[in-house]
Amino acid sequence: MTISRSGLLAVAAISLQLCPPVSALEIVGASTIQPIMKQLQPLIERAENEPLTLRGGGSAAGAAAVTDGRAEIGMVSRPLNDEERSRLQHEVIGYDALAIVVNRANPLMGLSKSQLIDIFAGRTSNWKELGGPDRPIVLVSKEVGRSTLELFEQYTGLLSPKRVASEAIPRISGKAHIIGSNLESLTLVGGLPGAIGYVSVATAHSMDEAGLPIKILKLEGIEPKPQSIANGNYPIIRELNLVFRARTARVDRLLQLMQGDEGIAVLRQQGFLPPVVPPGSRP
Repeated sequence: MTISRSGLLAVAAISLQLCPPVSALEIVGASTIQPIMKQLQPLIERAENEPLTLRGGGSAAGAAAVTDGRAEIGMVSRPLNDEERSRLQHEVIGYDALAIVVNRANPLMGLSKSQLIDIFAGRTSNWKELGGPDRPIVLVSKEVGRSTLELFEQYTGLLSPKRVASEAIPRISGKAHIIGSNLESLTLVGGLPGAIGYVSVATAHSMDEAGLPIKILKLEGIEPKPQSIANGNYPIIRELNLVFRARTARVDRLLQLMQGDEGIAVLRQQGFLPPVVPPGSRP
């Protein structure tokens, strides 16, 4: 079948409407990766000679923005799912761990996996049941679309009460406060003596050092430190990815910056590990 020139032009016009070309420099997605890009922003803008728009919204939002052509680069702080892999290219820029955090006033130093599950399922509702003070437990969870929630669900087997699924599947308690970014979670945990939440370990360390009254708990007796993350001993580890539809010259320049000395230095300063973790150590 032969298509006329006018027909080809019409098809091209429709294609442009469905996936308009991205011209502005915009990076969208995971709040976990956002501080890395924020610190590198002056270098990125100097290399591209244009301003960078940096937005959060979560890993799912970042992948969707790139898929739809609303952004050239997305931040996804987890492995890509099958659908995303079929539509997007990606590059692992580092590794992070999920930290379990409580208020600094809480005397507990750690939890087992079973204790963590009982807490977020609502079966354990007072800290005195775990040897702590007589104080109700306040749950701080994440909204659907956040990779921290997905990682927590995978580890605990508990699904968010906001997800549509069979009633037989165990759920995070419906009493949990549903929060968006890591900073929002940490602010709530730091302000409520009975609170417990889960966030990026890098953000937790950063805010702890900044004076926010939080404490990072051991999980299964292991602290989320660089060594335990690098050797795969800490139970909850995740990839940090940048995603894109095509490896353009602009994407190439950003990846070279991320993988160079300056990018790796910022990655470490933010509390993450560069992508040298052996494949067998991945979750």
